[in-house]
Amino acid sequence: TLLDRIWMTGVETYRACTEDALIDNPTRERGQWTGDVVSAGMDIASVAYADLRLCRRGLVQSAQCAREDGLVAGLCPGGPTFPATYAAQWIDACVHYYELTGDKAILEEMLPYAQRNLAAFAKFMTKDGLADGAGWVFVDWGYIRNPGPVDMAYNMHFLSALRAFNRWCGLLDKPDEARKYDEMAKQIEEVTRNWLEKHLAAGPDGWTDVGYHSAVLGLRLGLIDRQREGECIAYVKRHILDCFPNNPDAPRLSAPDANNRRLITPYFAHYAFPTLIERGEMDFVLDQYRKCWGWALGDDRTTWVEVFDTRWTHCHQWAGCPTWQLSRYVLGLHPRFDLGRNHYVFNSLSGSLASAEGVLPLPDGQGLIRVDWGRRADNEGRCMYRLVCDKPIWLHIGGPDGKIVAVTSRLETPLP
Repeated sequence: TLLDRIWMTGVETYRACTEDALIDNPTRERGQWTGDVVSAGMDIASVAYADLRLCRRGLVQSAQCAREDGLVAGLCPGGPTFPATYAAQWIDACVHYYELTGDKAILEEMLPYAQRNLAAFAKFMTKDGLADGAGWVFVDWGYIRNPGPVDMAYNMHFLSALRAFNRWCGLLDKPDEARKYDEMAKQIEEVTRNWLEKHLAAGPDGWTDVGYHSAVLGLRLGLIDRQREGECIAYVKRHILDCFPNNPDAPRLSAPDANNRRLITPYFAHYAFPTLIERGEMDFVLDQYRKCWGWALGDDRTTWVEVFDTRWTHCHQWAGCPTWQLSRYVLGLHPRFDLGRNHYVFNSLSGSLASAEGVLPLPDGQGLIRVDWGRRADNEGRCMYRLVCDKPIWLHIGGPDGKIVAVTSRLETPLP
């Protein structure tokens, strides 16, 4: 099927961008960009391979190549570059690596680098939030910054980093370290919430002023009031549908400087689509995979173009978020090795798909988890879910704090 081909293209593109490091692409440049690890790269690797050491290496080298003031590098080890957004996302990624692998040592090893990284940001804090100046603010290709003294999408990425650092310190039982940045996190949250409320005070039309990226990040971080979530989701979907390749008459992202508010990219879908899926929009997302990534497979391409325009590189793994999203949400297994070895949150969000089957690797070569499910042809349309694992696993039903079910080798159960 087309979805199978899309899934496999993500793996093939990731493989083609994997040498002694996870690289930007194998043709235009072979740089180890931190953004390739901290976004889709690590998640794609986790659903296709048992060994994530290249991702670990990228996180460690980014820290070792930090700027003199501590800001984690965005491109290294040769000719380092320092995008501030990547430095913020690096903090989230270190915690996420622990979730995926259970390798707690990375948090111990990288803690001093994380502390210096945040200290580099702290110098740019103002009463209005985090000001520009720490480094290149890359939110997305085509992104247009909001007017005003601070970039709100950048501030939201930084808020996510501060929250992740708080959790990082909690995992290492270092509450005093976590408290150092509590006030900063509260300030950033207040600034971003107030900015959102100001623009939305006039009603649903205010979403256009907020913009696609800030709307997605605000929703992802819980900054959008519950009563406005429906408006936000509707706006995000309208925006996506009004952009190329959904709308063939929309502006094209023809070059890195072709900025326009009416654009979408494969990269930012790494953030946008889980936010939609987890709010009941899996069918919309599946349709986007078919339309947009289906378009990207035109002319018999076998790896992903960097953006939805063929004038860019034709082998860019960070465009492959459908691979990890299909594996996680359709098969229902979300690694949470921070809760224990071989622990997964079970949460299957498959939309109106009638059936699915797939395989997930257990880390460190322990074996495989095989999943298949199908809906019954009765009036209730219930789903029979089957799981076979080579090693015992533990499922947290519905969330990290949910009921724990131990699976020694096989599980067969009906789902609603």
